[in-house]
Amino acid sequence: MTKVKIFTDSLSDLPPTVIEQYEIGIAPVYVVFSNELIFRHTVDITTEEIYTYVREKGTIPGIAAPTSHDLSTLFAPCIAAGDNVLFISMASGLSPTYKNAVAAAQQFPEGRVTVIDSSSISSGTAMMVLRAVAAARKRRHPATITKELHHSRTNLEEEMLLDKLNFINQGGNVYGLHNRIKSPLNLKSPATVRSGRMHFSMNEPQGGATKALDKMLHNAFDNKDEIDQKLVLISQTMAEQPAEYLREALIKKVGCDEVLVTSSISGFLSRTSPRSLGVSYYRRADQD
Repeated sequence: MTKVKIFTDSLSDLPPTVIEQYEIGIAPVYVVFSNELIFRHTVDITTEEIYTYVREKGTIPGIAAPTSHDLSTLFAPCIAAGDNVLFISMASGLSPTYKNAVAAAQQFPEGRVTVIDSSSISSGTAMMVLRAVAAARKRRHPATITKELHHSRTNLEEEMLLDKLNFINQGGNVYGLHNRIKSPLNLKSPATVRSGRMHFSMNEPQGGATKALDKMLHNAFDNKDEIDQKLVLISQTMAEQPAEYLREALIKKVGCDEVLVTSSISGFLSRTSPRSLGVSYYRRADQD
C-alpha cells in the first residue's frame, strides 16, 4: 500500500525530537520583524533565536503562512516518490495555510494530496498530527485517516492562557505581508477554533496569572477521569517555568502518562500578549 506522508506547518507545536522520530514534514511559516528581517521559521531562525530577539529588541514579529508555491514545492518530492500526502493545517478561520494547501493540492493528480482543517490552534493541531502519524504507520488509507481525524476532533480539548509582557513594543507591524496568520483573539467565538475551552488572561499581575494557571490545573484535576492520559501536550511561548510547573502537576496530580512540553511562537499571534501557555489533550470518549 502507498505510504502516507504527514505534513503540517511550523506553527504547530511539535517538539523537534518528535518531528525527527516520525519524519513529519514541516512547512516553515514566515517570521517578520521588518522588510529586511524576514525569516523562515525552523530553516533560517530557531524558536529560541526568535525569543532572544524579542527580549533584546522588544519587538513582536508578524507571522505569515507558507504560500501555495511553498507547499507544492514541499509536497512534490513525496509525490514523485510515489507517496501520498496528508497536510493538517491550523484553523482556517485563523490562517490562510488551509486555503494555500488546497491550492497546492490541485497541482497534483486528484487524491494524491489530502488537506485537513484541524479547527484548532497550534497545540491542538499538533495532537491531530500525532494521531495522523499513528494511523499512517498502520498503513491506513488517507480517506480512512481523514475520517478518524474528523471524529477525534470533536473530542479534542485545547486551553490557552495569554499574559502580557509589559516591555514589549506594541507598535510592530507585519509590513503588508500577505498571508498573515491572525490572533485567536480576533475570533468572534472560541467555538470557531474548537469545541473545547479557551481562557485568556490579559494584562494580569503575577498573582492573577498564577491564579489562572492554578484554575487550569483544577479543571484538569476535576476532569481527570475524562482525560486520555496517554498523552498531553503543553506549548509555551516565553513561559518555560510555568510550563514545567504544569507538566509536573499533570503527571503527579492528574496521573498523565506522558506530558510533552514544546517551545512555540504561537503566543506572538496576539501581538500584544506574546507570553502564552497552552495545553491540549483528547477526552477518553475518543479512545479506540
